[in-house]
Amino acid sequence: MSDLLSDARDLRQKLYRLEVLLQIEKGRRTRTWFTGKAPEDPQRTVAMRKLVKAGLIEAAPPPIHFRLTPEGQDLLKAVRAKVGAHGELDWTRADEIDFSKL
Repeated sequence: MSDLLSDARDLRQKLYRLEVLLQIEKGRRTRTWFTGKAPEDPQRTVAMRKLVKAGLIEAAPPPIHFRLTPEGQDLLKAVRAKVGAHGELDWTRADEIDFSKL
């Protein structure tokens, strides 16, 4: 049971980092959003560090603060190609996406 719980936590963290990656793609954010000082989400700072370490995002001058790297853009392109065909969400192909960088 602990292996299943560990796998579930790992998946949840990867999905959260994917969500942060998508938010960065949208563009301009406040400094408190990126530093994790926003009260609604204390996990953001950890997610940002992991995304930088994985090479999916990089620092950028304000007001952007962070932007996607080419690798980050490629990952989001792959996600959209596999699960977002024709504007509809289709998770049946999610296992084809390499989430190892997240």
